[in-house]
Amino acid sequence: MSELPENWIKTKLVDVAKIIYGQSPPSATYNTKSIGLPFFQGKTEFTEKYTVARKWCSVPTKIAEQDDILLSIRAPVGPTNLASEKCGIGRGLAAIRASLINKNYLRFFFKYLEPQLSTQGTGTTFKAITKTVVDAIPIVIAPLNEQTQIVEKIEELFSKIDAGEAATSNAEKLLDNYQRKLLDEYTYEVFEKSSKKAKLGDVIKDIRYGTSKKCGRDKSKKPVLRIPNVSNGDIDLSDIKYADFEKTEYEKLKLIAGDILIVRSNGSATLVGKSALVGQEAEGYVYAGYLIRLRLEQSKILPKFLNYYLHSPRIRKHIEMQARSTSGVHNINSTEVAALPIALPSIPEQLEAIEKIESALSSLSALRKWVERSKTDVTKLRQSVLKMAFSGQLVGQDPKDEPASVLLERIRAERQVVQVKSYKVKADKKAKNVKPIKMKSTKAPIAYKKPSIKMNIKKRKRAA
Repeated sequence: MSELPENWIKTKLVDVAKIIYGQSPPSATYNTKSIGLPFFQGKTEFTEKYTVARKWCSVPTKIAEQDDILLSIRAPVGPTNLASEKCGIGRGLAAIRASLINKNYLRFFFKYLEPQLSTQGTGTTFKAITKTVVDAIPIVIAPLNEQTQIVEKIEELFSKIDAGEAATSNAEKLLDNYQRKLLDEYTYEVFEKSSKKAKLGDVIKDIRYGTSKKCGRDKSKKPVLRIPNVSNGDIDLSDIKYADFEKTEYEKLKLIAGDILIVRSNGSATLVGKSALVGQEAEGYVYAGYLIRLRLEQSKILPKFLNYYLHSPRIRKHIEMQARSTSGVHNINSTEVAALPIALPSIPEQLEAIEKIESALSSLSALRKWVERSKTDVTKLRQSVLKMAFSGQLVGQDPKDEPASVLLERIRAERQVVQVKSYKVKADKKAKNVKPIKMKSTKAPIAYKKPSIKMNIKKRKRAA
């Protein structure tokens, strides 16, 4: 983006937009009854394009107008959405208002900048960017007519990319369904053939909840596995947090290869009971409170066999029925986990079942890798389109278009008028609030003169 078309210009965000930084009012002013303005605190309420209200605030202190760009400036940094209506914003957001620039042009530009902005956050607990960083964000401005053309072209290309992404997503769902079917067939076969049935608690040496300690990013502490690390039957070590532990607590909670972690609580019933097998790479890690650790009697049941078994549709149906809740948070406790019915074939039979399952699943491995590559390619393709758009390569330039430098001057002139009006309103308001000064009298007070006795006698004689 070093060489721009002749009629384009590069400037700072603060030069072309009004930026309103969010502020969090007292929590007592929040509600879910639509009292006051919709209140957005961060990316949680973002969708693909417009915000969705889940919370309101009766006395918001910072206001965004409809169609302002809302930029997430705190945990995470970079995502954007358009304000669906007038709303209050918390300190995790900044509202960007640029009246003379195409709102979707600016929105797409921030989509292009998102990967770069995400690396500029600072802070140990929550990554955030400061006002200084936001004000200085470099903005590339095309002529106004060209902005419209760029937006139309991006939307056209993105719609085609979306269709490809939908096909990839559909392929992923088909693979998941096929995998579930395979697991169902093999585990049902094992369950029906096995002469020995048992409860899961019969083969567990130890069942234990995880830590409730707050975790952070300090890598000098002990690594802690959380719900996001339980992925498709395996442990995903891509996003790890850390916490401090006393020796006795650590010894109780540290993981060893062959342990199984189960999700015990989640807003989605389909995630409750999901399991992952701990391998050697996660030995010595600790696990969080929404997980349950199963340490097995491996002379009775193989961890890999049980992990496959817990993912079969039949056992999943049993778990989800146990976990259903009307409160919105679904749970399964250690007693319910221990009571799950399982087949308990001999160790050689378990090994045979594992071999059959893995042989069948290996045929899906190449397809899954293709799906994952396709998903990555989609993200890269969108960024490529945006890069072309904001370097002047996506649409042609018309020398007759008003140069962006002239547009910038109009923006400055408009902002100056708004600023003058704002000063006048403030001055008038200040003048109204001025109380008149009470002037003290400069006239000397008249001294009181006590009437004499003689004067009183004269008055009485006259009266007689």
